[in-house]
This record gives sequence, C-alpha cells and structure tokens, in this order.
Amino acid sequence: MHVLLFWSPKRIKADMNLCITRPNESAYSETFLANQINGLNPKISIWNGWYPSILPSGRSFLPFPFNYHVVRGISRNLLPAVYHNIYSHFLASFLLQNKIDTLLANYGPAGATLYEACERAGVKLFVHFHGFDATEHLTLEKYKKAYQVLFKKATGIIVVSNDMKAQLLSLGADESKLYLNPYGVSLKDFSEAAPEKNAQVFISIGRFTAKKAPLLTIRAFNKVLKTCPDAVLKMVGAGELLADAKQLAETLKITEKVHFLGTKTPKEIARLLQEARVYVQHSLKAENGDSEGTPNTILEASATGLPIVSTRHAGIKDAVVHNKTGFLVEEGDWDTMAGYMIELIQNPELAAQMGKAAHAHMVNHYEMSQRMQTLKDIIHQQ
Repeated sequence: MHVLLFWSPKRIKADMNLCITRPNESAYSETFLANQINGLNPKISIWNGWYPSILPSGRSFLPFPFNYHVVRGISRNLLPAVYHNIYSHFLASFLLQNKIDTLLANYGPAGATLYEACERAGVKLFVHFHGFDATEHLTLEKYKKAYQVLFKKATGIIVVSNDMKAQLLSLGADESKLYLNPYGVSLKDFSEAAPEKNAQVFISIGRFTAKKAPLLTIRAFNKVLKTCPDAVLKMVGAGELLADAKQLAETLKITEKVHFLGTKTPKEIARLLQEARVYVQHSLKAENGDSEGTPNTILEASATGLPIVSTRHAGIKDAVVHNKTGFLVEEGDWDTMAGYMIELIQNPELAAQMGKAAHAHMVNHYEMSQRMQTLKDIIHQQ
C-alpha cells in the first residue's frame, strides 16, 4: 500500500480571482472537473481544447475573426507559432481585464500552452495533471520541451497519485512545486450498501478504452462463471472497445450474463452500485503509455461500501488497500482477478467486511470537502 503524503498549507491568502480552464464543456468521463468548478467557484471558467477561449455564455473572448471555431482551427494547423502568439496576447489581455491573479489549467498540455500568457499578465499558474498527460507516449514526445519550461514557470503542479508524482519527477519537475491531492468523492451522494445481501452482481463502470482493459474484465468474469454460474456482470459506459467487448462476450457464449448498459447518469450509477456485490476494474498502462490518474468510479464504489477487485495501477494503489478494502492484482493478470472475484461471491461476510473498510477509507482520505479544501489551500498559497 502507498502512503498518501498530502501537502499541508503554510499561509493562506484571504481572497483571489481564479480562472479555471478545461478542454471540454462537459464530458461524462470528467466528473472530477465538474466537482472542481463547483468546489472552487472560480470567477471565470473557459474551455475549448488546449487553447481555451470559450466562456460559459458560449462566446469566445478572442476577437474577430478568431472568435470563429473554424478560423481558430485553420490558424492553429497552418501557422501554429503565429496563432500561439496571437492567442497568448489576447489571453493575457483577458486575464488583466478581469483582474485574474491565479489560473488553474487542467491537463499538462493546457499548462504548456498557457504559461506564456500567464507570465505576461503576472498571473500565478497552477497545472493539474490527470493521467494520460503524464504518461502517454505521443503526448510526452509532443510536449517534451514545453513541459521542461512549464515545470520552471508554473507556481505549482497538482498530481492525483504517488505514481504520477514519481512520473513527473522523472520528467524533470521540481519536487518543491509538486502537490499530491487525489480526487474526492461526495459521500452524501452514495448511501452505504449491504453487498452481502445483494445478488451475485459484479459491476464495472468506465469508458471502454485500452487503459481500462474491459476485455480482460470479461475474461476474468468468464472464468468466474465456471464456479459461480449465477453471477452477472454489469458494464456501464461507452467507447471504442465496446464493440470488441460485445463480440468477446458472444464468442465466449456469455451474452446473457454480461449486461452492457451504456452511459448512465450519476443517480443511475449510484443505484446500480447499491445493487451490486463487488466492483471490478482491470486498469492497466496501455501500449501507447496512456494511464489512469485515480479512477473516480473506484472512489464511488468504495464510498457505497462495495469491495473492490482491481489492479496495482496508478492511483488505484492508494485508493484500494489490498486485503482490507479489496483485492489488487498485477496488470494483465485476469486469472488471479477471477480468483478474488470468486472469493467475494462465495464469502458474503468478507464482502461486507471489505465494503465497510472501503467506505471508512473514503471517509478518512477521499471525502470531497477535504480534497476541495486541500486544493483551495494549494492554489491560495502566497
């Protein structure tokens, strides 16, 4: 088990004008950004890729003709250096006009794009890394030089796991600027369940993408069925591997046992967690280097009081305490994963015990208000 080494504030500034950037207006797989904006209540939030300029009203702060999406796209592709200078000029002006003193950029590539404008405007820059931006090979190659400058220019860099901290240190980040603060979970949104009383239902939630390895989860479940024929696997989400996952279930002749439920609302997810016995997720480092940060779904399942069966991967090693709140296996070892899944189905009392411990672990280390307060403390520092 990793020990969570959270940063402790020294001095806190009473007020600030904060701007938060994010790549997308909204994305069901990025609930942590919605939580961030709700918790920090910034003066301004802007979005639109790594060159964010769209305000909540839907208009761009960039002047004509760059307020048109097609013009921005063509300019970035044909004259990237020129567009960068134009964008940096107008972003700096925008920050000054709105008296912004602190900017929180979500994802490394955004930070690498925005540090120049922040420097021009005298604005403190904090960059929040989330996962692929610290590990994915093409991203690291593309932003290798920019990251080196970013590490020097940024006031602070926020990471969500001990693994991510170590990765950024290996890339050249200054340890004195790194702050560990994992995602939080709103415990009030997830009533504690009684998994030992539920049917033999496994649940997995997340995008059908390589780093979540849904095909390995299905293979593990197929082995479980040999011992526990009444078990069911519910899989929530969509993504590029969904068709492959359905094909695998058909090939294994277990389509009636694997329920593909598509995307669900937060309330629907909370209900599905209440009805399950065990949460399963076989996260791993994809061939392209893409990696998790700390999966919110594992936090939510733990908050619900479900035992977790997952992998020793990224922030999962912090969020799940092996042999206490669940079981962890090595990446790719779906055979051992199946064994732990069987153990929790055959031993409801163990599922209950681990589920209670998982809930307590969330209360003690991942409760949303705690994590938001720590994030506020970090970016309010003088």
